[in-house]
Amino acid sequence: MSNTLRLYSNKKVQKEILQSAKDREIGVKYGDKGFGKRPDTLQFESDVYELARQGATSFHISVEKWRDPMRLSTGMSKKQLDELRIGYDLLIDIDSDYIEYSRICAQLITEALNYNGIENIAFKFSGGTGFHIGVPFESFPEKINNQKAVLLFPDGIRIVASYLKELIKQPLKERVLAISKIEDIRKTSKGSEEKFDPYSLIGIDSLLISSRHLFRAPYSLNEKTNLVSKPLNYNQLKHFKLKDAKIDNLEFDA
Repeated sequence: MSNTLRLYSNKKVQKEILQSAKDREIGVKYGDKGFGKRPDTLQFESDVYELARQGATSFHISVEKWRDPMRLSTGMSKKQLDELRIGYDLLIDIDSDYIEYSRICAQLITEALNYNGIENIAFKFSGGTGFHIGVPFESFPEKINNQKAVLLFPDGIRIVASYLKELIKQPLKERVLAISKIEDIRKTSKGSEEKFDPYSLIGIDSLLISSRHLFRAPYSLNEKTNLVSKPLNYNQLKHFKLKDAKIDNLEFDA
């Protein structure tokens, strides 16, 4: 608890969490007690510390942006959600038992986005053993195939994620095989490199591509690993080590 309070008392952490929560629904987790009420929002930087004092251990934010998140409710129709939604991010959640496999996948997703003319890309360590890659809604065209982009969630984003996943599959296979342990290949492809599917060792979570789904906010703690979901730039992604996300090792710009 003292480490958690120390983390959320940091003004930089409070500022980053509040900024990330703008126009989004948030979910506050209270350790093994689970999440608090939904929908919820943050109004002030100090809310982060006050909630931590009340037992909050992590903060989660929606992929979607809303006109008024507090108007959300369970059982809303697609039409009601579409009327309330003002945007969303493309968020790719990469996870593996091995951080190095996750890193390779994140690098290839970045290359694939760059190949398609997308350069405004955000990165952060998930807090577990993977990375989140995000492209803000402002990077999207206003219309796609004569349809407003804001109305294409989640199906349009699922198509993009599937395209990226297929685009990088072969180079991902080659790079993972180059560094993988023989026992991993034996477990997932009966010992055959030819049959090896890299996605048997690396997951790209499609659950984030669904309405009202939440993901861990930047600088929020992962209760299972006690690591922080740390924002990164691309160069930091290449050299990131799990120890860099320990609370004691966090560094902030002046």
